[in-house]
Amino acid sequence: MTLSQAFELGSSQLGSTTARSDAETLLRHVLGISRVEFFLRLDRPLDDTAAKTYFELINRLAAGEPLQYLTGYMEFYRLDFYVNSSVLIPRPETEIMVGKALEIARTYVNPVIADVGCGSGAVAVTLAKNLPQSRIFALDISTAALDLARRNALLHNCINIEFIESDLLDAVTGRRLDIICANLPYVPSAEARNNCFEPQLALDGGSAGLDVIRRLVQQTAAREAKPDWLLLEFGTGQAEAVTSILEGQLRGSRTEILRDLIPVERVSVTRL
Repeated sequence: MTLSQAFELGSSQLGSTTARSDAETLLRHVLGISRVEFFLRLDRPLDDTAAKTYFELINRLAAGEPLQYLTGYMEFYRLDFYVNSSVLIPRPETEIMVGKALEIARTYVNPVIADVGCGSGAVAVTLAKNLPQSRIFALDISTAALDLARRNALLHNCINIEFIESDLLDAVTGRRLDIICANLPYVPSAEARNNCFEPQLALDGGSAGLDVIRRLVQQTAAREAKPDWLLLEFGTGQAEAVTSILEGQLRGSRTEILRDLIPVERVSVTRL
């Protein structure tokens, strides 16, 4: 069997709108080759071991396992990140929050930023990479997530991040923070249970999806030295409820809601 034949067969087995690009990605992943090499080698034979691995991945993808977990990589904010099943796969909409955080942080000389629920470290590493003068606290309750985030920081040579196991802000109670960014679990429990591949810890936000967001806002309000800014990503249709939580807990604050590219209301930007 040639690469071309394997590619066509894999594409037909997937049968989705992204079947051809997904099949190409998996085949290149198995062979460890670039896109240019892939097209140059289409008429060459594919050895049995590579073919077996490739079609096993095709079957797993067809069964619903995310492509990013199969390859172990995800691009976010023009950077590559390691991902695995211990963390949520970074979403493009989170780039909206990161872009706004960068805009705000550049008004500081040495900004101190907390990425709460850092997961893979995509947000913390992106901020650290673009703000070398900053100090970043990457916080997560999951030790497996923190291990992967450290690996991604090493990949991008980010030395200005401190990784801390923490239930939201618990471990940084006495530390000064200028900006808090958080992409917390915001999927309602009933909906989260339908996702059998990504970790429930990173998805399940309680019955209405707002439990963890509410706790973080309460923790922020209780801080003696409050941050200047709080940025939150939230789910579709949650903007009004999130705004109500923010206004109820953070008296005198001002909140702006940003839309993603769909466009759906996706990120709250609160000036305390």
